[in-house]
Amino acid sequence: MKAIILAAGRGSRLGALTERRPKALVTFNGMPLIQRTIRTLRAAGITEIGIVAGYRSDTLTIYADRLFINPLWGTTGICHSLSMASEWLDSQACVVSYGDIFYAPELVSDLMQKNEDIVLAYDPHAVKLWQQRFEKPLDDMERFIIDNGRVCEIGHRAETLEQIHGQYMGLFKLTPEGWYALSRQRERLSIKQREQVDMTSLFSLLIEAGVPIGGVATHAPWGEIDCPSDVHLYEQIYPQL
Repeated sequence: MKAIILAAGRGSRLGALTERRPKALVTFNGMPLIQRTIRTLRAAGITEIGIVAGYRSDTLTIYADRLFINPLWGTTGICHSLSMASEWLDSQACVVSYGDIFYAPELVSDLMQKNEDIVLAYDPHAVKLWQQRFEKPLDDMERFIIDNGRVCEIGHRAETLEQIHGQYMGLFKLTPEGWYALSRQRERLSIKQREQVDMTSLFSLLIEAGVPIGGVATHAPWGEIDCPSDVHLYEQIYPQL
């Protein structure tokens, strides 16, 4: 199976850390995030890795088996970046990973083995992690409700912790059928919405339309690096990684 890493963005909230490099090259415990991701994907059995680049795309060339470019990375959203790799998505199942996260190979293997056309990785214990990242976790976390392995709700502001069964991680699997359903849903949006829509919003629209979306939980270390304090936090929590 192939994998696609979405690494077009700069990550402006990381400030000086991304002044000369894309977000995916920020280091955690001395290793660039994208190098860590590639190592994880290879360990899970991924045979070919494509990277969707944009900001400072030249710095990512050495990491990719295939480099896709989003020339509009500064004005479009993550789903637009994903569409740059449609050649792969149209023809075979792919694991898709955001470029600013880290996770375990076992989770990728679990995603690969699931039969559903769209499967999301999530952390059922994310509230504890978010309590270390934010003074008020509800200010950042969204609703995520899952029942019997099926995602029932994703996105929208969570009003209580009970509405958070987990945290969508920015890691998922799509079959060609899943990509087709996602693309058709995106095409129903206005041109401006189509360019800016995020993955969570699209997944939510698919659920509302009755498209089944599976979920796979992780119990291994993982994290999302969105600001400089995240780097320091994860290096304290996971010094062994």
